[in-house]
Amino acid sequence: MKTAYFQSFIDDSEPDAGPARLTALRKAISGAQLNGFLVPRSDVHQGEYVAKRDERLAWLTGFTGSAGFCAVLPDVAGVFVDGRYRVQVKVQTNAIFTPVDWPETSLPTWLQKNLQTGTIGFDPWLHSWGEIKAHRAALGENGIQLRPNTNLIDQIWTDRPDPPNAQAYAYPDDYAGETHSDKRKRLAKMLRDNAQDTAILTLPDSIVWLLNMRGSDVTHVPLVHSFAFLHADASVDLFIAPGKAEHLSGHFGAGIRLFSQDQFDAQLSQLHGRVRVDAGHIPYAVVDILQKAQVEIAFEADPVILPKACKNIIELQHARVSHQRDGAAMCEFLAWLDNAPIGTTTEIDVVIALESFRRANSELLDISFDTISASGPNAALPHYRVNEASNRQLQAGEVMLVDSGGQYLDGTTDITRTIAIGAQPHEVCAAFTRVLQGMIASGQRRTFTDDVIGKVESGITKCLCSLNLASPFSSRTGIKTLNGESKRLAHEFNPAQ
Repeated sequence: MKTAYFQSFIDDSEPDAGPARLTALRKAISGAQLNGFLVPRSDVHQGEYVAKRDERLAWLTGFTGSAGFCAVLPDVAGVFVDGRYRVQVKVQTNAIFTPVDWPETSLPTWLQKNLQTGTIGFDPWLHSWGEIKAHRAALGENGIQLRPNTNLIDQIWTDRPDPPNAQAYAYPDDYAGETHSDKRKRLAKMLRDNAQDTAILTLPDSIVWLLNMRGSDVTHVPLVHSFAFLHADASVDLFIAPGKAEHLSGHFGAGIRLFSQDQFDAQLSQLHGRVRVDAGHIPYAVVDILQKAQVEIAFEADPVILPKACKNIIELQHARVSHQRDGAAMCEFLAWLDNAPIGTTTEIDVVIALESFRRANSELLDISFDTISASGPNAALPHYRVNEASNRQLQAGEVMLVDSGGQYLDGTTDITRTIAIGAQPHEVCAAFTRVLQGMIASGQRRTFTDDVIGKVESGITKCLCSLNLASPFSSRTGIKTLNGESKRLAHEFNPAQ
């Protein structure tokens, strides 16, 4: 059996277990006097990347995509997925589950069609305040209610994995380009300027960036599961599992106080003054606790997101170096693939070879995500992960998709390449030409605001439409540092940098 150092080729999906688990969940739903229950992909941090113990959607349905949710009713269980996963969800789930095209079909619309009246339970820690508020507004007074409830999946998942417990580590100031003390002071001034006393942070990438801290609570992503309060005096209360950060006291200094994660709820109700929360990311439960404690709430964006996105000179320098290093490994891989006789190489061979070229450099810490190595029909699945059962040989006349990246101390890379295996049919060449035309047009832009990004997407779509083709996927990307999330270019783009 061929193996890679960072990536497994074992298929963890268990579609055959779905019917029994769905039956158990429906029994729990009935026992809770509910008419349905929501099972999201996200964890308490509302993130795309989750630990094994938080993969509730995959455990129930078998679907392992990075986005989606399941709405379980007495007679139907809908698995809501976007355009990336329309094929994958059908392969990975039992027929007892019904795929739902989302966001074309919204949850409220689907519930009104399939339930008419009743009460749907949801775990208030796994859904944002903004999400539930929007669903309730769309449902109106039509007889369907959303009610917070304990997590019913956790009640029936008897062998649920333990929480990740690896220690966090300090991220060097030489790479961050700014001390956590200076970051805290800068953001604290923002709070004071907005007459706010505290900001509640629940996004792990925001917290690790602010505190120059990294970890390994999620596979391939250097995040630390934690919550934090950033106060207007620049101090921080960090809520984290015991044993994970005590050794960082020298790095943190006096301005950062450690609390157990179990103390988070109680400390929320003790906050005073105006408290800033991001409605799009904050768990519903947090706002509920604040409101019951009569804490004044200011709904505004996470104050870390924009500063994190605007990279400093040091970060930019390191990003260039990490991309040059990783680019060299990619060039070696592409040369290897060019020289491999057609019909002798499999998708797994590609993953192992690419990883070996990256690992030849001692500065590689990890891959940034499981390498997508997809040939022929598999290349039509945007987030395909090769396993022993799906592995196939690269054949002449097919297209090979390779989406991969590396985690380095000085940067994170994410590189996608589509490779022609031998001569290609006319329709493939024509589609590539239209995408190239759209990308060339986007390269002429110097300023990337949301409005301009939309126009770039529209331009690429227009080129494809000339061939009666369409793509449900974004053509944008981000520039990343070692914190697990892409960083939007929120300032003027300077090609000379």
